[in-house]
Amino acid sequence: MEMQMSQRFRAVISPASSAFWWPRFRLSFTPSKSGFSLCRSEISSHVRSLLPSFTSSTLLSSEMSPFSIRLPILITSRRDGKWTHYSLRPEGIQAAKGLLDGLLTASQQAQPLCACTKKEETIVEGKTKLYVLTGFLGSGKTTILLKLLEQLKGHRVGVIQNEFGKLSIDGEILRDGDIKMVELNRGSIFCTCLKLSFVQGLAEMAKQNLEYLFVESSGWGDPSNLEEILAAAKELAGDVFDFQGAICLVDAVNFFDQLADGQPSDEETVYRQVKHCHLAVVTKVDLVDPQRLEAVEAKIREINPICPIEVSANANLDLSFLQRDLTQYRWAESEESTNSVETKPKTLFMNYGKPVEEETLRAFLLDVADSLLRAKGFFEIAGKGWQQVDLVGRRVDLKPCEPKEKAEMVFISRIGPAIIRPLTAAWQQHFGEPMPLKN
Repeated sequence: MEMQMSQRFRAVISPASSAFWWPRFRLSFTPSKSGFSLCRSEISSHVRSLLPSFTSSTLLSSEMSPFSIRLPILITSRRDGKWTHYSLRPEGIQAAKGLLDGLLTASQQAQPLCACTKKEETIVEGKTKLYVLTGFLGSGKTTILLKLLEQLKGHRVGVIQNEFGKLSIDGEILRDGDIKMVELNRGSIFCTCLKLSFVQGLAEMAKQNLEYLFVESSGWGDPSNLEEILAAAKELAGDVFDFQGAICLVDAVNFFDQLADGQPSDEETVYRQVKHCHLAVVTKVDLVDPQRLEAVEAKIREINPICPIEVSANANLDLSFLQRDLTQYRWAESEESTNSVETKPKTLFMNYGKPVEEETLRAFLLDVADSLLRAKGFFEIAGKGWQQVDLVGRRVDLKPCEPKEKAEMVFISRIGPAIIRPLTAAWQQHFGEPMPLKN
């Protein structure tokens, strides 16, 4: 659908992305060069003021192409059996027109150069762009990071990978000869137990002449003290990093359960991850309906009113954020992290030397799922070969992986050391032998 807003705007309503199976529409508009003077940051600010209930004010495209803004208010949905029917809302169209009118008025009153433009002009060339990925257990950080690394092939990229288990399952998935990598295990990089190691890891990466450095924090990581840690790294390694922002992955399927799981430390971790992020990415949107997604976005906006919100299905993600300084969306002041040795979840692991039946493994994992925050590893499945196994909530996912010397799995307990008894009992019941469980 096309709308003409005087001679200064041509606006088109279209699907936001072909990568997602459900229609999430956006408003794209092209201003004339002589009649429009707002920059990206100003547009974002005016969108929020003109549409206060708007939860997805992320600008999707670069300043050299038409501006795009997701507008869920443009469509309505109706369920009919297994089908969902979508239609444009007349009031949504009027809201879009009002938005463009407001932007045009603001443009006519704009100053020649805004603060964010001045900031962009002062970015120092030659520094390593630093991004920190946060998000609770099973939100998809490693999968998204793999996509990012794939897109940045040919660039000088480094990864600091953090897990609080003894085994580095995600490290095995990420390991690549072309990527500089530091692994920090058995704790959170924001906890006193690993904070110094994190600073030293940043200093080591500072010597590698990288273009990009991605830090994947553990799912239990509370990044409230990230600025303090980066300041310490600057003292040790010099002013070599251009911190671009913390990106929080929010699990569309499990987000509300994580915020109300009965464990205060876990709930606070999820809350702080969103509170201190500069970009929120809602993952697994292909597994929820539009109403659920809107509720998740509204909750994110309640916790962090200013961070842009993106969505991702099957780990597909709009990478235009790599062209922006996300730190302009800083909402919360730095504070002490809740991560500590005392609040660290109990983690156990196992190795196994034989192939297993898929149905038996699934039954075992579902029996103990309610007592676990997460389980992940690699198993040789009879008839299927080696598979990466992930348990998040009550969902078990398998996907092919490279062969391993032996099966291994990490279990992250929701109930502390009390997990040992139900875990070993369930294994004995389903596999008919003692479980080779280790601390």
